[in-house]
Amino acid sequence: MTVRRADVHHSSSTWQQPVPRSASAERAALIEEVAKEILARGPGRLLVGVDGFTAAGKTSFGHELAQWIGNAGRPALRATLDDFKKPWKDRHLYDRESGEGYYRNAYDYELLRRLLLDPCRNPGADSCSLCGIDPLTQRDHSAERTPLAPDAVLVVDGVFAFRPEIDSFWDYRIWIDIDAELSVRRGAERDQDWAGSDAESLHRDRYLVAERIYLDEVDPLPRMDALVDNTDFARPRLLPPPPPKRRRRPPITRRDDFDALVVRTDYTHEDGWRAVGAALAEDPELTAHIVDDPAWAGAEVDEVLAAVAADDELSVVFLADATTVASAPHALLAVTTTSRAECEDDEEYARLTEFGDRFRTIPAGVHGVHVNLSLGNMGFEEYAEAAGDDPERIFRGF
Repeated sequence: MTVRRADVHHSSSTWQQPVPRSASAERAALIEEVAKEILARGPGRLLVGVDGFTAAGKTSFGHELAQWIGNAGRPALRATLDDFKKPWKDRHLYDRESGEGYYRNAYDYELLRRLLLDPCRNPGADSCSLCGIDPLTQRDHSAERTPLAPDAVLVVDGVFAFRPEIDSFWDYRIWIDIDAELSVRRGAERDQDWAGSDAESLHRDRYLVAERIYLDEVDPLPRMDALVDNTDFARPRLLPPPPPKRRRRPPITRRDDFDALVVRTDYTHEDGWRAVGAALAEDPELTAHIVDDPAWAGAEVDEVLAAVAADDELSVVFLADATTVASAPHALLAVTTTSRAECEDDEEYARLTEFGDRFRTIPAGVHGVHVNLSLGNMGFEEYAEAAGDDPERIFRGF
């Protein structure tokens, strides 16, 4: 039986590369293997992210993958993260020239979610935009809509594809792997025409620096479904993902002694996080030091406690984790900062943690918990006990 080919829709951006011809039978076999794994994820819409160093071959791999999927009868869509960067006319508003500035500021993840990722994830949506701002012409393509079939496979390539802001969207994650020096060399050769003598420094001092920050903060490789060694374009190889490494979290400093400390550790529910902020703002007495940095995405309690260990005046820290932002009442996780070593004996620590070393509290409870524990008016165990008496194990007040 002959399979009817399906359409492959490409972005209208001028920042485009043609679909490459197959470089070898070995490459074609690897593309087929990965494509079949993706299609095995199910008959509904699938979102595939393709990441890797600059000039690793992400776009070519994404094109070949989408072409194979279309030939297999599933409609495919192709997009690149470069088509969702912030416009150059606004570059004076933020640093985009340094390596760190490029990593922090170049991409417009809110626009990407609104135009492309959210519609593709929504079964009721029937169209999406494959391009925001054309990176070359700066033309706005956001109003151009592409039809979304119920079984469409979206393949998106680009650096930083697995940042916390968008990581939860992907059904399948691919890393195209090459050595950092090869990335610089390939990128400089590719961009020689427009970057001239600055091409190598552009890649070494901006792009490579940004990518190393990304790897250090996010550590995406252990989560890959396919890790592809693309050093030899004609003979790519599948590699096993490396074990996860301990992420280096940024320091938590400059908290005023009177401020409650709230650390955001989940970046998958923007609406939920906004609701948390609004709820905290409703308390006119609350002053809070809020850590809202994607470098803390997915942090465990012990990582937060280690970061605040030197803050002798802090009695409790509040985490806005996945449970907090997922749904109302957006209860934060309150954790005591007092360790066994800071107690006089085992008996004192046992009293402190009689009902656990953590509990959940509605945002309206943050101020009272923080102040009363800081002043020693109440004990942590009293709040934990009150939370335990609630049907949902949330402190809502005495």
